[in-house]
Amino acid sequence: MRYPAAVLAGALVACTLTLGTPFLHAQTQASFASASRLADEGSGASDNGTTSIHSPTEAAQPTSVFGGPFGERLKLTGDWFGTRDTLAAHGITLEANLTQFFQGVASGGTERSFEYGGKIDYVLNIDGNKTGLWKGFSVTMHAETRYGEDINGSDGMFSFGNFNMAFPTAGEDVSGITRLILSQLLSDNFMVFAGKINSLDDFVLNFTGRNGIERFMNSAVVANIINARAVPYSTYGMGFSVLRDKAPAFTFVVRDPDDHATTSDLDNLFQNGALLSGTVKIPVAPLGLPGHQNVGVNWSSRKFTSVDPASFVDIPGQGIAAGQESGSWALWYTFDQYLQVSQSDANVGWGLFGIAGISDGNPNPVRWNTTLGIGGNSPIPGREGDTFGVGYFRIGLSSDFKNLLAGSLAPPGLAQRDEQGVEFFYRAALTPWCHLTGDLQVVEPSTKNLHTTVLAGLRLQVDF
Repeated sequence: MRYPAAVLAGALVACTLTLGTPFLHAQTQASFASASRLADEGSGASDNGTTSIHSPTEAAQPTSVFGGPFGERLKLTGDWFGTRDTLAAHGITLEANLTQFFQGVASGGTERSFEYGGKIDYVLNIDGNKTGLWKGFSVTMHAETRYGEDINGSDGMFSFGNFNMAFPTAGEDVSGITRLILSQLLSDNFMVFAGKINSLDDFVLNFTGRNGIERFMNSAVVANIINARAVPYSTYGMGFSVLRDKAPAFTFVVRDPDDHATTSDLDNLFQNGALLSGTVKIPVAPLGLPGHQNVGVNWSSRKFTSVDPASFVDIPGQGIAAGQESGSWALWYTFDQYLQVSQSDANVGWGLFGIAGISDGNPNPVRWNTTLGIGGNSPIPGREGDTFGVGYFRIGLSSDFKNLLAGSLAPPGLAQRDEQGVEFFYRAALTPWCHLTGDLQVVEPSTKNLHTTVLAGLRLQVDF
């Protein structure tokens, strides 16, 4: 481990020193993710990341939103002597958090090791109306710093055991602006946007998602990996959304098919084709319980082979000779459905979520995928601020991909099968600004000659 795990332990001690506060009964959704996304989960936020953020001071507040006693405030650094509240009242919010990971291969994999690494996320939101620019205009920026090591290279899995540590660039100490969106409402029901799009920021689904820093960590549960072949992590694009009840009901996006997470090479845009995406989001409420049904399609005109690197998975056999295909498509579906909601707080509850997809199977190595899970707020009395989740996934690799890696062109030992696994996490709220997560994954890797992989880890997140 290049970075000592003692750093995480020290931060954990600092958080636990504040445990004498009565905060833990409170819901703690007002974290970095809920403030930095286009909209919160309950709003049916967009898949393109362009809806304006509602300021924490949308209405006049008798006291500071960010202030308060050290162990009870929403953010570690408080209200900056009133400056933070003033900026928010004028349409400017700045969020930052540090997420530290200590995770290891307890069994299986290609190497038994525990690694320490982390991410720092910075998010800036500007409401053009409140800042005195013009009505309906907004800007959202997300920058990331990655440091340290992770287990993605030693877990032996097709999916990433630590999805968030694969970005902005896997295995590197690096920073980058992965999202910079300018959006404009042209009417109450129509919005246009353009800029740099972060595909994980745009994946909004109750009980999962959140970029792998708040809930699940495995890429097969955090996002829909049927899109791994065609959809880059961060790239430039433009599009529009048709709104219903202030939430996107239909979104269409045109993107460059190449990843630009740490680059700004605008002169090379669309030189390898284009990626077209359409999404329909339908809010539902069976028996009065909120949920969402979402379907979408992606099509890329870029040329690929089935062993080309991809953003959401670790594809084996990279570099071997494989036939190049022109274009790739994928159809996907997701849903979330609350099964129980607190009578005293509509933001507290638990429910089901699901992810599925189907693709061309070549050049996409994933022919189909499915994920089903349960999650939400802790059912333990007095711990409603904690969250939990259990998810099962199966990745159906295409027959073309399996035949390629079992054939004479591939090195010995790369024969493939479908990958499946289970992940469980429990995220404890130590304070409103500090959360500790325990995570366990048990996965049957796609590579046949590898035994079952068991990953165990801790994740500590501090909101500044």
